[in-house]
Amino acid sequence: TFRDRILFAWSWDAAKASQYVDRVVLSTEDSQIKAFAEAIGIEVIARPPELATDDALNEDVLRHALQIYPAPWVVLLQPTSPLRNRDDIDICLEIARVTDSCLTVRHDRTKNGAVYVARSWWLEKHTFMDCRSYHTMPMERSLDIDYAHQVEAVAA
Repeated sequence: TFRDRILFAWSWDAAKASQYVDRVVLSTEDSQIKAFAEAIGIEVIARPPELATDDALNEDVLRHALQIYPAPWVVLLQPTSPLRNRDDIDICLEIARVTDSCLTVRHDRTKNGAVYVARSWWLEKHTFMDCRSYHTMPMERSLDIDYAHQVEAVAA
């Protein structure tokens, strides 16, 4: 949790506030996360075991989701980036309309993991390492939580 909320709830709220996102789906292999997500109205995809490892690629998880829910666009909102907002999502989608993909970065151009956007056909042939379009987010919203100590440092 972050600031007394389960991490994926931050992504859910930002997605619901977006003017462009019309469907939110959570991919998980965890039965507790699945139950909590469904209880608040989120559609859940059962993530296969091979996509639930530390080595699994986000792009493969997205491709799996697109097999179940075909769509012209895909937006990945990692739960470990709770401070992104609807504007970050919408700006990425507006950039991607022109460039086919976009992701968020910090001012030093390092990925912050907050928003990844791609046209589905682009994602079939590429990974986000190929993405050359960026939305720069301010540092105060570029939190990317990978370890408990990172939560403790900003939670106060």
